[in-house]
Amino acid sequence: MAGCEVYKNNPVAPLANVSRRIDSLNEAKKQTEAALQNGASYSVNASFVKNTVNGKTIRMLAYNGQIPGPILRVHQGGNIKINFTNNLDEPTTIHWHGLRLDNANDGVPDMTQPPVNPGGTFTYSLKFPDAGLYWYHPHIREDYQQELGMYGLIWVEPTDPKTFAQVNQTEFLALDDILFSGNDVYPFDKERINHTLMGRFGNLMLVNGSTGYSLTAKKNAVVRLAMVNTANTRVFKVGIPGVKMKLVGGDSGGYLKDHYVDNITLAPSERAIVDVQFSKSGTYRIKHLGPETQYDLGTVSVLNTPTDQDYSEAFKTLQTRPN
Repeated sequence: MAGCEVYKNNPVAPLANVSRRIDSLNEAKKQTEAALQNGASYSVNASFVKNTVNGKTIRMLAYNGQIPGPILRVHQGGNIKINFTNNLDEPTTIHWHGLRLDNANDGVPDMTQPPVNPGGTFTYSLKFPDAGLYWYHPHIREDYQQELGMYGLIWVEPTDPKTFAQVNQTEFLALDDILFSGNDVYPFDKERINHTLMGRFGNLMLVNGSTGYSLTAKKNAVVRLAMVNTANTRVFKVGIPGVKMKLVGGDSGGYLKDHYVDNITLAPSERAIVDVQFSKSGTYRIKHLGPETQYDLGTVSVLNTPTDQDYSEAFKTLQTRPN
């Protein structure tokens, strides 16, 4: 996939102390969902894995061996504990992005907590006062740790079932990019960030850690796309030509009023909750609409079989929520 030509012919000497070996590493696992009830405890660990990206098997980092990490599904008003273990060779923390929680659990090293050193543990106590989409990621060396796979999504189920309209299915999309140079990622420096600020633009577009994202829906289905931009630098502009999209929520849960859109622009760390109706069978492409080039992010295959439950009327309604 095209992009970042500035790096194409730029020879780079290996940077010291950053191992890229994959022998003895476990394969990255398929992403799972963890349905957590109020008061539950759940274990999360950070570790090295080997993962195949665009046909290249490389050394990456993961939560619970998964890229992205597990989707945490919780209930509004509830609370859980996360028992975190750091199996990396450097310090890390987990930042719970967007959640309103006690400062001591925010995951900012040397401000709200000490860094979790290799082999160390930390218990996070999380509260979920607001419904909607959130995510988690490191707050140490995001340019390296987050870039190589340490991110995961959180869905907070609303207490009021009318917060969001009913849909036929909900899909979670972690949007990302990664910079390859030859058969591996562009090198990292163990001691310093070797690109500006939080990281660098990639030349491969990823959805849920893969270049081949796809989903299947029935004809006339309303699909909720819960999207997070997990990229370090890139702004994504997401569109699905040929369908109508309804923006229903974002960084602060549900919007005051739904509205129809042609596309969604997401800066790094931003979230969007978008309902899409596929009224005709066929194949639809999810695209990143760059300023000069359009990139395929994935496909939606819509079957000729009608959906079991028709939510067309709900999709036509632009819902207004109390302030």
